[in-house]
Amino acid sequence: MNKPSVDIAVIAYNQELLIKETLDSIVNQSYEKINHIIVTDDGSTDGTPKIIGEYSSKNPIIIPVLAKKNKGIAHNMNRALKYVNADYVVIMGGDDLMHKQKIEKQVNYLNLNTDLVACTHDVDVFNSKTGKSLGKFSEIISFKKKVNEELSVKSLFDPSLFLSASAVMYRSEKIPPNGFDTRLKYLNDFLFNVEILMKGNLGYIDEVLGTYRIHGNNVTSSQEAKMMGYEDTMIAFSIILSKYPELFSLVKKRKIATYIDQILKSVKDGNSERAKILSRVLISEGSYIKGISAFLLAGILNKDRVDKIYENRRLLKFFLKFV
Repeated sequence: MNKPSVDIAVIAYNQELLIKETLDSIVNQSYEKINHIIVTDDGSTDGTPKIIGEYSSKNPIIIPVLAKKNKGIAHNMNRALKYVNADYVVIMGGDDLMHKQKIEKQVNYLNLNTDLVACTHDVDVFNSKTGKSLGKFSEIISFKKKVNEELSVKSLFDPSLFLSASAVMYRSEKIPPNGFDTRLKYLNDFLFNVEILMKGNLGYIDEVLGTYRIHGNNVTSSQEAKMMGYEDTMIAFSIILSKYPELFSLVKKRKIATYIDQILKSVKDGNSERAKILSRVLISEGSYIKGISAFLLAGILNKDRVDKIYENRRLLKFFLKFV
């Protein structure tokens, strides 16, 4: 029986200190039928393109796709998708790592679960500055999923659940024709996963098969991402509703959680007036009890109390889902 082929897309930008280890972790995979390693650079200003060129000259399955001008992560991922022609595809950052049997175990899992459109796994969260592991992604960033649990499109709208982008393996035939939506700068992967899970469920392998490296220059940790993330989220909701109106109730619930998150952050920043305005928005959109509760909390909470809420993920989950 022929084994399925796998393409791995590596999305890089200014990662000269990390990308060598990333590429080494891919080249040394136990699975032998890796079709191509597509490394797309988004106009890096450091030595990343040179390193990519060196690796591609030594390994014929590495396809370097270099851009002179930086156009953003969605454009960079779409450049990679143009080269994908394997059965399965993994899209990962140029700063993350694969454990040796990652590809092999994901291929075997999807082969056994032919109804699934994709699968994911747990990863180790590693602080590159301190050289220490912070723990499992499922324990410190996203709530732990159950063994053999399948995630539906409904699962993506749970505000306490996050997917590690580099951990997901997709069936290539399920990739949206237009790839990642370039109108979104930070939520493009969320929309991408919604579109794929509209076609089927995603399986979860309860093993640590990769490493997510925190180093201060991660896209989602940038100050711009923190400032523009809320706006990007609201745009994503609008796009989802225009394409999939049947997801209205899920979008509404996630939107409410987003408002509450913004209310908490406004209180933390000392802007209680904005928190109260957002509470009124909740009321105007029909969430009377939550809007009134949030309005009252805006007058009670302070920075220290909000910090404690964000430090306790179970308490935060309660606020985002039930307040």
